[in-house]
Amino acid sequence: MKKFVFTLERLKQYREQTLETEKGTLAELRGQLNRLQAELEDILEELARLNRELVEKYEKGTTPVDISVHKRYISAKQQELHMKRHQILMKEREIENQLQVVIEATQEVSKLEKLEEQQIEEYKAAEQKENELFIEEFVSNSDWRKAHSDE
Repeated sequence: MKKFVFTLERLKQYREQTLETEKGTLAELRGQLNRLQAELEDILEELARLNRELVEKYEKGTTPVDISVHKRYISAKQQELHMKRHQILMKEREIENQLQVVIEATQEVSKLEKLEEQQIEEYKAAEQKENELFIEEFVSNSDWRKAHSDE
């Protein structure tokens, strides 16, 4: 009997390659999200520092212009914080979408693997049947030879 060959092997390899590519994309997106979150933390720390400095300026006494400039800088940082949170939200949505793509690709590969297992089982059953027929034929030929060798 010829060696087992999965009929959809090329498709399975293509799907596995696609799955790996999609997983790589997902990992890259997660890396980008981590960088955005680190930048968000930096902005939050900067805002906390700026607010402490503003309180110190109030306590020490300073010019209204200096306080106004400082408040505008804090306001700009708060705007940057808002934009960074929006970027994070958008990246999280992108990750969710990519995760769905990975799940679908995984399911496709899984279906093909199950189909391959099914074909292997069918192949083994056919091989077993062929072996049984060979043994039967061998035994009957052996019996026939014994019967005719006595004559």
